[in-house]
Amino acid sequence: MTVRVHFLGSGNAFSDGGRANAAIHVTAPGVSLLLDCGGSALPAIKKHIDPATIDAVAVTHLHGDHFGGITFLVLEQHFAGRKKPLVVGGPPSLEQRLRAEEQALFPDFFGPTTLGFPLSTVVLDAQPTELGGARVSALPVRHVRLAEPHGLRVQVAGKLIAYSGDARFTEHLVAVAKGADLFICEASFFDRDDPAHISYAQVMTHRQEFEAKRIVLTHLGAETLAHLSELEVEHTTDGSLIEI
Repeated sequence: MTVRVHFLGSGNAFSDGGRANAAIHVTAPGVSLLLDCGGSALPAIKKHIDPATIDAVAVTHLHGDHFGGITFLVLEQHFAGRKKPLVVGGPPSLEQRLRAEEQALFPDFFGPTTLGFPLSTVVLDAQPTELGGARVSALPVRHVRLAEPHGLRVQVAGKLIAYSGDARFTEHLVAVAKGADLFICEASFFDRDDPAHISYAQVMTHRQEFEAKRIVLTHLGAETLAHLSELEVEHTTDGSLIEI
């Protein structure tokens, strides 16, 4: 069975290269799961798919370029007449942060208006959780502590997709990637060391440790974009589609 991984948004927080914030749609028969939904993701989502087909969202951490678009997605789906549930999974503070975002952006809607479809949140951890037809587990990574970061391991139709979210290189990231059929890894920088992000150079240095069958880079910053011709592994653009 083929699993499709559609990179609707492949950019970093600054949308370098004109790319949308993180939004990765994983589909297979009976599966429709969005990995992250950044603040600028909704236009990219609507460019490529019908948002109504999204059954669930799995969030890697609580930075706006990875979860800030959920409120816009929920609002759009309400006015589009959605009736089926939407489930959002992520770090422990996800629900609190979503409620705060709703009140900061649309206090005249969230609260006074009854949402037209069931919306629920679930905390992800190392124990696999059924989400959007997939089984999703979350393992801690090192990024920015207050963002409650974790990497995701998504089991779909006998395939394993690992996703770094945002993370610097540590043994924790190796645990996220280990044995994956596809490891989606950020590469915010080309060869610069950063306390919060892994670079392309570090990905290549530790490539064998990940033990992933296939690695694809996303969340590319301006520094990495300036060296695209030098990359020795696959990289994404908005709209990239991978089948495994």
